[in-house]
Amino acid sequence: MHRILRVVALLVTLAAALTVTATGAATAHAAGGQVTALDMFRMLPATIFENTAEGLNEEEKQQLADEGETNFWAVVESTPELYEVGALPMLDTRVTVRVFRADNGDTLAAMGVKNGEACALELWRRKPDGRLAPAATPEDPDITDFFAPGYKLPPGTSPSVMLCLGESGLEARALLWTSTGLAQVKFDHKVMYRWNGSTFSKVILSADGQ
Repeated sequence: MHRILRVVALLVTLAAALTVTATGAATAHAAGGQVTALDMFRMLPATIFENTAEGLNEEEKQQLADEGETNFWAVVESTPELYEVGALPMLDTRVTVRVFRADNGDTLAAMGVKNGEACALELWRRKPDGRLAPAATPEDPDITDFFAPGYKLPPGTSPSVMLCLGESGLEARALLWTSTGLAQVKFDHKVMYRWNGSTFSKVILSADGQ
């Protein structure tokens, strides 16, 4: 009797494994055989959610990937290149995975959080053989990159720069702090990091994006 139960348990485990494999294969097939943003979301640790008020553990992360919703999160958009979820009920906090294809066959996943003025960013690299490792983010730009030549910071201000996940790459966000809080400053430039097939290269644009 015990032997029969062990055989049944083995068959159930095997069936579950085959189901997961088939699901992953179908997802990859939808992107022409490439690893998708949803694939990367499933593989990546949930550490980026530590930068949100709601949080998310590994079990809930898999539920979100499978069912599209948990008690505190819901899928907003899912394409082969992008997977985005929002915090319920207002969806104002967003966690996004965007994939960038490397010329050597690697897949780079940028996982970012945006909540008002705050953001957080993680980069992960997946090798063609499936190995996954954290990747270094670009160095933060200097605060002078955001202003025209000759600009001087107002006295008593303290600058900080954050790297965020943007619409088509990475975006640097500059903040100027005073003793009473965030200063309202008009920046002359915006600083972007565009993927060139092997790394992110810095691009400085005018404030209107031109």
